[in-house]
Amino acid sequence: MSTVGEFRVPVAEFALCETFERVPDAEFAVERALPRTGDRVMVVLWAHGPDHGELQAAIDADPSVSAVRGLVDLDTEWLYQMDWIDGTGTLAPALADHDATLMSARGDREGWRLQLLVPERNEFAALAEACHDRGLTLNVERIYELDDRLDGRFGLSERQYEALALAGERGYFESPRETSAAELAAELGISQQAFSERLRRAIRNLVNGTITTDDPSAAFSYPDRWRTTQPLRSD
Repeated sequence: MSTVGEFRVPVAEFALCETFERVPDAEFAVERALPRTGDRVMVVLWAHGPDHGELQAAIDADPSVSAVRGLVDLDTEWLYQMDWIDGTGTLAPALADHDATLMSARGDREGWRLQLLVPERNEFAALAEACHDRGLTLNVERIYELDDRLDGRFGLSERQYEALALAGERGYFESPRETSAAELAAELGISQQAFSERLRRAIRNLVNGTITTDDPSAAFSYPDRWRTTQPLRSD
């Protein structure tokens, strides 16, 4: 069973440490991370700060990153591509050795929060030990089975997911609608009433699992630019 671990890494041990010292209110959210040769990792990330010029100057002067390239400017947040040298140079080989995947990384002055996926739960202990031996501290915050997390957060059955996904793909939620409930029902081979009920239950479960959930860690708050989108249940 695939297992997800959520860890916190001290700012001083990871990339962009000096940027946080210069701009304490900076925030980062990694979209993609790909290993390069040696100890470098190429990342694409969203950055947010009180002043773009100040943040840009801090990133440019930070020795833990290189090859910085601005991709998107949205006035209040900015998309960058850069190479990370420090911190991830330790993490990347440890992930490879233990067949682990970095699912998300979010950083602020309090530290970096990493979400890691491993095929077997017992790999986390070895992974954390390997990182610790190389000077990178992984402080565990939560470990859970992937299927359990998805069930608890979204509560969608396979048929509900199928109806919701099809409706989205065919433009049912667009204005004006690009398809009808009757057409979607026919595509699924069920009655229009059955489709409508299935879609209604799917939306209700999705809302209950994201907006009205009692679990603060799973709750959705808008705007929520830093939360990585999880796949819906598809079993």
